[in-house]
Amino acid sequence: MDDLTKHEHEPAEPANPNVAYEHGDVNVFAISKFGIGLTIGTVIAVMAMWGLFDWFYHQGNPAVEDVPQRILSERPTVPPEPRLQVRPKIEIKELRESEDKFLTTYAWIDPDKGIVRIPVEKAIDLMAAKGYKSRPVAPGLETDGFRMLPSKSSSGRTMEKQGQ
Repeated sequence: MDDLTKHEHEPAEPANPNVAYEHGDVNVFAISKFGIGLTIGTVIAVMAMWGLFDWFYHQGNPAVEDVPQRILSERPTVPPEPRLQVRPKIEIKELRESEDKFLTTYAWIDPDKGIVRIPVEKAIDLMAAKGYKSRPVAPGLETDGFRMLPSKSSSGRTMEKQGQ
């Protein structure tokens, strides 16, 4: 019975002798040494740059001001036009409210000539009551209750009828 279990766990010979895996292990010591060296080198470079910038900072002439006070006093407090919106959410809300008011209320445009503004919904109803079509149909484009749409695979070259 030991012979049977011994043979079951032995690796089988590869079917193709030209195809095999690499038998060598990864050199963990060399990779660790490289990582530690890279970390130490990075720390040294950061410390060197810190020291260099500190040296540059102290090399400046303390008697010379960075920006003269006269220039600071003349500097504008507000940037020139065009400026970004200060309160965009409030401004868009106010814009929409004014547009809604314009489209949904009555108002005089020119009282001397008797020109008034009426709500859009009322204007649509008046136009429909008079029998005006929404848009004239060009000759030859009568659709008989269908509309022509490009099919998915046609890239717009051919059209197919779709029910409305």
